[in-house]
Amino acid sequence: MGVIKGVLKEELENSRDMLESYQREIAKIKGCLVCKKIGKRYYYYLVKRQGNKVRFIYKGPTSQEIKNAYAKQRKMLNKYKKLMLQVKNQIKFIRRALRGKEAV
Repeated sequence: MGVIKGVLKEELENSRDMLESYQREIAKIKGCLVCKKIGKRYYYYLVKRQGNKVRFIYKGPTSQEIKNAYAKQRKMLNKYKKLMLQVKNQIKFIRRALRGKEAV
């Protein structure tokens, strides 16, 4: 059982490192581009969370390249959040396995 516990501890450490790297990548993301229709016009805003508040920053007229860049960034954010959830579940599972009693 000692070998299995060693492997599980190593996997737990790797999972924690992965979780930290995903959190760093999520922190790098600047915000999301949102389109609001006011009257008959469309306005683009960058939405950011600052502490407990959500800030809307007017971006003015935006080119299609900028829109595509923010869309790509949003896809990456969703990907990292999904991976982070999987890693958190994996960490929880490994912790439970390490707490289990050894068979005699």
